[in-house]
Amino acid sequence: MRELIDRVLDGDCSAILNLETEGKQNLNELKENIEMLTDQELSKLGQIYKSFPFGCDLNEILVDVISSKQSLAEIKGSFRLVDRLGFPVHVCSYAIADIAEKLEKTPFALMEELRKLTDMPIDVDHFGKYGPMRYPEEIVNCPADCYRTGKPFNGCPRGRIHKRLIEKEKANEEEMEKWFSICQSISVSFMSFQKNTSHAAPPDETLYVIEKARSSGKGVGAIICVGDGKDELIKGLKACIDYEIDEIVIEGGPYNCAKNRVRAFGEAVVMARIVSKGKIVATNGQYEDELRFGLKCGLNSVISGFPGNHHAYMSGYMPYEATVEKFGLPKVMEIMAEEIEDSPFPVPADRTVSEVIVKSANFLGKENIYPLKKIGGVFVGDAHWFLLLNSPLGEKNKPEMTVDELADRIKDKKIKSLGIIGGRFISWVIAEKVARFVDSIYISDKNQDVEKFTVEHLKKLFSVKIERCYGDDKLCVNRSQLTVLASFIPSLIKKFRKLEGVLTLED
Repeated sequence: MRELIDRVLDGDCSAILNLETEGKQNLNELKENIEMLTDQELSKLGQIYKSFPFGCDLNEILVDVISSKQSLAEIKGSFRLVDRLGFPVHVCSYAIADIAEKLEKTPFALMEELRKLTDMPIDVDHFGKYGPMRYPEEIVNCPADCYRTGKPFNGCPRGRIHKRLIEKEKANEEEMEKWFSICQSISVSFMSFQKNTSHAAPPDETLYVIEKARSSGKGVGAIICVGDGKDELIKGLKACIDYEIDEIVIEGGPYNCAKNRVRAFGEAVVMARIVSKGKIVATNGQYEDELRFGLKCGLNSVISGFPGNHHAYMSGYMPYEATVEKFGLPKVMEIMAEEIEDSPFPVPADRTVSEVIVKSANFLGKENIYPLKKIGGVFVGDAHWFLLLNSPLGEKNKPEMTVDELADRIKDKKIKSLGIIGGRFISWVIAEKVARFVDSIYISDKNQDVEKFTVEHLKKLFSVKIERCYGDDKLCVNRSQLTVLASFIPSLIKKFRKLEGVLTLED
């Protein structure tokens, strides 16, 4: 496997897919070989699996705005603010249930009211077989001993987790399935799969929630801890593979007991990058040094929060800084800005980026994107496409045509030489749709790595002639009867819309 890793590091694209397959089948061997890499090699490997098309090169922050310390007006305003920023929302459903009880509402009634305030995807956490989990007061008002002190405790240092008020949960059991109508994904904890911990629901309940989410067409994220950085980590990753988790969420901080915790966090990120089905690797909690190295190693997403919410101190602080009054969101944004270089998108991703992705997903259609569509063994898009497509933002951002309608136009016009400007996933599906009736396809992308891989990949799959234009858009237009701009980026549509012989997807 080391030879395979070296080939990946040398840029062998076929080795990238092979390592993904072998890594899933031999997690122990993958871990042993990753341990032998230098920090620089580890970071490079993670970035390869974060890059198009094998990973997701988007960087985002999920924000939990819910706190029982806030008034309803403050919570509503927070939902509106995050919607303007274009950040997905992470909801700890037990907090919704606590606030709803004080307002003499049911948990779902309150969540339904809040759902109307944002178009962005919502991820729901702390959700059990009866609906929102309910905890006693000492857990709800946890003073963050574990994160503040920094010791690698095995669970809560006071032994309070995972106490639940089951009778309270059962009181609103009839609402359980309604929650799937207002969220795009459910997050579960796989810590009970990693070791005998009291920090998570039992495996049978977790699997029940996963089944309910999947049958409702929702995505599933799974939280695993770094643990000892070896056997416990491997058990968590194996569960993610076995249950086809869309988004792997890694928790470090006090749940990272490895001798070299920063290195172990980076190794966890890289291993998750290699085996993640949905191409998204996130973190819900860690210390600042873990976060910085994790971002270097290919981390996509960070869950943060507003003051009073536990995610506000769980990401981006060092021990003795991680206290309950922190407002973590600005700190995490700054860390991401400092650590992430050469991103093709704003860091973190904003509403404009989300609109571009969701228009792309709508143009291709759900049958042509993750998790239903692969071209040459690679998923088209990633879990973001699927989640955004099924969000209110997806309903509000539908393009002028679909990929099938575009293919019909090209066929009706008897186009034989087609140019495509933009070499990412949209171009893949367009090429697949028209390969039967065009003679040649010319592809241009300013990113030469993207263009090179796309052309080489598609040439193996389709008999039509497919050639590179080396980022020369003018050459692409001149060689083609018709050129399609395969992008929904507003500035590119404005640039190409009035050019003769060029069709944008908004025309």
